[in-house]
Amino acid sequence: MSLKTKYLLRVFCKYVYYAGAGNCWYEDIYRETILYRLYSLITFSIYTTMIFLENVAALFGTFPDVEKNSAVMFAAIHNIVLTKMYLLLYHKDSIRKLNFEMATVGEKLEKAGNMKKQYRKVKWGNLFYVVSVYLSLFAYGVESTRRAVVDGRPFYTVVTYLPKYADESVTAAGFRIFFYITWLYMMLPMMSADCLPITHLITMTHKFITLCQHYERIRQQFDEDINIIPKAQAIEKLKAGCLEGIQMHQKLMFLAEEIHRVFGIIMSLQVCESSAVAVLLLLRLALSPHMDLTNAFMTYTFVGSLFYLHKHKLPIYAVNLWNAGEVTYQASLVSPAMFYCGWHLGAVDRHPHRDIRRLVLIGCTQAQKPLILKAFGIQDLSYETFVSVARMTYSIFAVFYQRGE
Repeated sequence: MSLKTKYLLRVFCKYVYYAGAGNCWYEDIYRETILYRLYSLITFSIYTTMIFLENVAALFGTFPDVEKNSAVMFAAIHNIVLTKMYLLLYHKDSIRKLNFEMATVGEKLEKAGNMKKQYRKVKWGNLFYVVSVYLSLFAYGVESTRRAVVDGRPFYTVVTYLPKYADESVTAAGFRIFFYITWLYMMLPMMSADCLPITHLITMTHKFITLCQHYERIRQQFDEDINIIPKAQAIEKLKAGCLEGIQMHQKLMFLAEEIHRVFGIIMSLQVCESSAVAVLLLLRLALSPHMDLTNAFMTYTFVGSLFYLHKHKLPIYAVNLWNAGEVTYQASLVSPAMFYCGWHLGAVDRHPHRDIRRLVLIGCTQAQKPLILKAFGIQDLSYETFVSVARMTYSIFAVFYQRGE
């Protein structure tokens, strides 16, 4: 089995398809039939209706403190979630084109070792995210069931305006369970919207790593060829490798702009959403030091889905920042790799238009320009921003906690 970028993106697009977010792959292997489109229309209509009822509950509903706080928190979060899901649908055609370019650019240069690292990072990071999110949601269901059985309170996970809190009929209970199942199912397209840009950032990072490795290989190959074949032939091979690398770099710069155009708002909303939820959860932990087992498990798994996304244990809002920063870092290594590829070892060509030195000079100059993705076109998505957001999140928590005391 080949673990190249094309295989990775195709597998992930298969998950997006079954999540109901449509076909994001450029080949017509995941067909959007009439039944599939009807299925997507129904599911997204249900999601929208549920979130509308959550907003009404947050604004006008009369609930006890626990349910009212949950209504406000989930209304804010799910509005952002729904926006990200619709943005994914809106950019579907652009994502198909982007996937084609990402799958094909530098495909022949990809090496097994680098591709295995890329595949593991995407696979285990996304898998842990899915598991932690669903553990949190199941914990909410268990806690709500416990309150219903032990305390005699209505079963609530997501808090909607209808049915009313005082309604204890079987129909009302059925609707509450239905909305909980809808919440569970809504996480599938939501995680598609979250993980798709992360996957593209990781693949972009490894494309730049592949490019740097390409320049290292052509230098090593030239050193070997110079002692085996005529010098002129070795120089021509070196020139061909340099040109291939420069063309790939130009393509990657264009694709980075496309990733920013297609996924920029989604990544920005994810940072805002996760920061807000992190503050609320930190306050919940601080103000409720003596929680029962199920309530503690519910809270800590939700914290886990935010604060432990992959093996480096980074906050979920940091994953976009961290991987965007990694793209910036790996892109900065292209210029020195290009400069030390060995172009200076060849004789000067008598034909100026064939002189590789000019192309390398232009390529190095362009590669020295920092490749920085921005949130809402203003804030850099980088390592530095990650630290700033983490500090800001704790500062907001500290202010609210001091006022609470």
